[in-house]
Amino acid sequence: MGKKFDVIVVGAGINGITAACYLQKSGLKTLVLEKRNEIAPFALTEDIFGGGIPVDTHAGVCFLPMSPVWGDLELDKFGFDLIFATAPAGTVWEDKNLVWYAIPQKAAQAIAKFSEKDAKTFLEISSRISPDIPEILETAVFSPAEEEKEDFLWNLSKYFGFSPSDFRTMNALEMLDLLYENEWLKTASFGAADIAVFGDPAEKGEGAVMLALAFTIMIGVPRGGMHTLPHSLVRCFKYHGGTLLLNAGVRKVEKKEGGGFRVFLDENTPYPEKEFESDIVVMHTSPPVSFEILDKDMLRREDPELFRKMKDWDMTGHCAFTSYFLVKGRIKWKSELWNPDISKVPFPLRAYDSWEHAKISVQKMKNEELFDVIGDIAEMYNLSAVDPARSKLGYHVLVFEMEYPINLRRYGGKKRWDDRSFTDEIHKGHIELLSRLVDGFKEALVDSMYFTPIDNWRRNPSAIYGHELGGDVSGPQWYTGRIPPRSKIQGLYFSNGIWPASLTHLGSGYVAALCVAQDLGIKQKQEWWRWKPYEYFLKKLPELKKV
Repeated sequence: MGKKFDVIVVGAGINGITAACYLQKSGLKTLVLEKRNEIAPFALTEDIFGGGIPVDTHAGVCFLPMSPVWGDLELDKFGFDLIFATAPAGTVWEDKNLVWYAIPQKAAQAIAKFSEKDAKTFLEISSRISPDIPEILETAVFSPAEEEKEDFLWNLSKYFGFSPSDFRTMNALEMLDLLYENEWLKTASFGAADIAVFGDPAEKGEGAVMLALAFTIMIGVPRGGMHTLPHSLVRCFKYHGGTLLLNAGVRKVEKKEGGGFRVFLDENTPYPEKEFESDIVVMHTSPPVSFEILDKDMLRREDPELFRKMKDWDMTGHCAFTSYFLVKGRIKWKSELWNPDISKVPFPLRAYDSWEHAKISVQKMKNEELFDVIGDIAEMYNLSAVDPARSKLGYHVLVFEMEYPINLRRYGGKKRWDDRSFTDEIHKGHIELLSRLVDGFKEALVDSMYFTPIDNWRRNPSAIYGHELGGDVSGPQWYTGRIPPRSKIQGLYFSNGIWPASLTHLGSGYVAALCVAQDLGIKQKQEWWRWKPYEYFLKKLPELKKV
């Protein structure tokens, strides 16, 4: 195998593997080191109920249709198979629903049932922003965050009839009050923005940008499970000659005199070679974990701003508690009488009981009043609605994922996450909420289980407190406040904790690889590195299975 590589990537999450694929395909000898015995711990598909039903146990939403990665890496040649849901998302209430159809005109028809005026406003915004979505994504998501690009973010205001100065000082709550008249559309739109993780919709500036970027989202369903995505990435990486080592925890990364790095494995790794060398290291562990691995004297001396960011990095604001429910028979939403297409939606959202409830809940969440916000805003995965492989013998799985305040200072501290009598109450809250939304839910419920934020942390050591984004994406850690993909230390790059957050659009891996390739002057030599956001999806659309 040898000990010298052109690039070493520390951490085999989906975005770490993505960066490695790009660099290996560009001709750089690349090594990926992963502490666990499996790649992509937040993109797993597991048989958690023992009945042969594949369940995505963390990431359930696949944003790859909006990404250039699908085309550049030719992932469909390596086993990636996407189902395109024509009604991909929707918001569910007890007696009504709002289906977010992929076609804006159909979405406007669904909105018109609430408000003809708001339907017209939505369609006007969509018609203005749709032609520019590839450019918006390329600049705002699939490129490094830079101060000079902030004006581009504020100028997204033009699609909504506001000024850039409005966007700088407006959150999504105020923006929705100014745009729409109907409270259910406001509630559904705020809920959709809240899970898009481009920022905090309740914060000034980033809230407006987050609502704008929600218009660029396109999602699909990987046939058979989310883990087919990282598997296709690994096949791509190995096809182009890359080296992946599992059970290869990294103990230390230090800079060599004269340039380059030494990467040391833990002593208990099962490999005779415990040290590797490379001119380039890409860190795909979360910033607090990277901070412990990297030479702190080097960081403090050569990049003091990065040292400060990593030392004070916040991972307390987006920590998932996920409940899983095995149900006999299909999921029958009580609101199907309002619009039966909600039964075809793979990603229904739970988004508050009213607009006033949304405003109150947001503040209670910031106050960390956990038991007052149980089940208020959540992603749900009903993937068997479009993928028959996700059910068996008439059994289906419904997933309910909500991010909760992690500190639990009101309830005895973080240790309460290991108190099952405490966490059982949260899980029961999810059951009670779903019994309001799903017809005959308790009667059809066969089995259930859950993972707390601390459970998720144990399953993914880099996800401190189970944080799913590599650190908060708001306040001082929004946009340029994230970790820079290229540090001031020559050869040291990051693909975790950067902008954009590490999600299934694979943007953070793409951005890290882009920075390395630009600095080495090799990107322009790669004819295959050419797809723009959305382009490959539109090319593939005629042949995708549509549901």
